[in-house]
Amino acid sequence: MRSFLIRGGVAVVVLAALWLFTAQWCSLLIDRVYTVPLATLQSSPLGWNGTYLQFGSSVEGMEGPKGGWNSAELQIGSQIVNLEGPGPGYHQLAVLKVDTHDELVLSAGGHSLALGPRAGTLSGGDGPIPAFAAGPGDTTSVTLERSWLSWPTPLEMNFMTGQTPSWRRHLYYRLSWKKAAGARLDMLWRFEQGFDAVNGWGSPGTQEGRTGLIWVDIRPAPPSRIEP
Repeated sequence: MRSFLIRGGVAVVVLAALWLFTAQWCSLLIDRVYTVPLATLQSSPLGWNGTYLQFGSSVEGMEGPKGGWNSAELQIGSQIVNLEGPGPGYHQLAVLKVDTHDELVLSAGGHSLALGPRAGTLSGGDGPIPAFAAGPGDTTSVTLERSWLSWPTPLEMNFMTGQTPSWRRHLYYRLSWKKAAGARLDMLWRFEQGFDAVNGWGSPGTQEGRTGLIWVDIRPAPPSRIEP
């Protein structure tokens, strides 16, 4: 009986250690199949200040959702992303520029898509920033999603504040922009979000090699059919 209990205890320790070191990998694997919707954000007009894309207008000059990341009002306020891919290279996976027609154009993988014309400004954290709206007939969406599976982080330490997240999960921004003529843009950003008992889920952060803009796909409009 004693030998059985010892073997059982060892098995529990091994399984716990295995879960601790593979939970994040399991979370990423599940994310490829399913993520939990959190909010639908403003997709048009969107802001571009030359460095960041901004979804929504800032509330009282502050970046982030109204009421913080534990609020039910995640769709109210501004949220920002850039065009850098994961580390260690942090290469830009896409390029945004304003063309001679005052339209915001995104280029990636040898293709380009004009998102839309200038449409005034949005309130940003440091003041107004240029805004660009979808053209007539365009269909746009930006969704905020999270991992279904969070993972424990008992080994993390913070010598500055002494306060570290006890759990982490991935946070995703998914942008879709379909032009009236049929061309389409899809982009996906991944970040990490930490949880502690005092502050709850915090703002999204970066981790080398895993976070940033992870996917860009531009599909040109299909060729027009020529009737015989």
